[in-house]
Amino acid sequence: MERKCIVLATLFLALGAAAQPTLPLHSPVIVADGSSTVAPITQAVAAEFARLRPQARISVGIGGTSGGFRRFLAQETDINNASRPIRPAEITTARDRGVPYLELLIGLDGVVIAVSVQTKIFREGPPVLTLGELELLWSKEAEGLITRWSHLGSRFADAPIVLSGAAPTSGTFDVFTAVVNGKEGDSRTDYFGTEEDQLLTEQTGADPYALTYCGFAYLEHNRDRVQAVAVDPRRTVVDPPAEILAELNRRRAAAGKPPLLAAGGTPKGIAPTLDTIGAFLYPLSRPLFLYVNARSAERPLLAEFIDLYLESVQDPQFMLDVGYLPLGPEILEATRQVWRQRIPGTAFGGEFAGLPLEEIARRYRRHAGL
Repeated sequence: MERKCIVLATLFLALGAAAQPTLPLHSPVIVADGSSTVAPITQAVAAEFARLRPQARISVGIGGTSGGFRRFLAQETDINNASRPIRPAEITTARDRGVPYLELLIGLDGVVIAVSVQTKIFREGPPVLTLGELELLWSKEAEGLITRWSHLGSRFADAPIVLSGAAPTSGTFDVFTAVVNGKEGDSRTDYFGTEEDQLLTEQTGADPYALTYCGFAYLEHNRDRVQAVAVDPRRTVVDPPAEILAELNRRRAAAGKPPLLAAGGTPKGIAPTLDTIGAFLYPLSRPLFLYVNARSAERPLLAEFIDLYLESVQDPQFMLDVGYLPLGPEILEATRQVWRQRIPGTAFGGEFAGLPLEEIARRYRRHAGL
């Protein structure tokens, strides 16, 4: 399915709908919100479903994973698109409010570090950063200190840093900060944050000194504008100015964090590709989720929509067309089982960041009873 079809799909915006699970059994309204990363998948399925069932009235909002969960747990939506699993506090809210939910794993993605195809950030060689250099750049303690690219080391241009990325309501923000900085939400704030990933790629593509992060699909659909930065999984930095590193580590010590260490050498990064993301070799690989209100799932039209959704995401070509990777057969089998049996709850209990794909599969299959 072509991206332009996704964009042009006619989706009814049901802004007036409250408490969606109380809708009549045969209501044509389906309301989804949440992750801007997952939205292209849901929009593509919605476009096809609207063709098959013209009576359907489908809304696909983009309020970010966290923003989407707030609406979902207030029972304003039927579906939450999510680029991270449900958090412990959200699990508690769901229990306290009596909101039953189904957790469906639907695909694989990588959080991409992107720069302009005309980037001038790197003095020589291809764009690459170690995880340590990314933490040096994005840590809360870097704010007001790391302001020029040369503050990262001699490999970088002496030019002002221009940063953008996901808004704090985004699951991409949660995953990025957890992997890079070791804690969800721990990030400098002097950057441009938005849920509009397309805007991030357009702005970054127009500025040779800009860097952003976004979902893999937005790299795939904007390769004429941006290129990926390869990520070296080492936690060390290379050669930042001694006074910069000393001040950053002084701030980190005051915050109770371990120091960043300079190790020298030449970074050798792993680029985000279909193979490296699919094998979780790329350090910022992640699965994608769909959360469905279990009461909404009793409505025949919504159940039919989820049936089509799961049929679509098991098609490798469909997933590649929207810019993501399909899950392996074992996890897809577990997803279908959770849906068929309407198994409520989560496989992860809020613990997720850094889990290898094998452990994700093991926990999810156990949740599905397989």
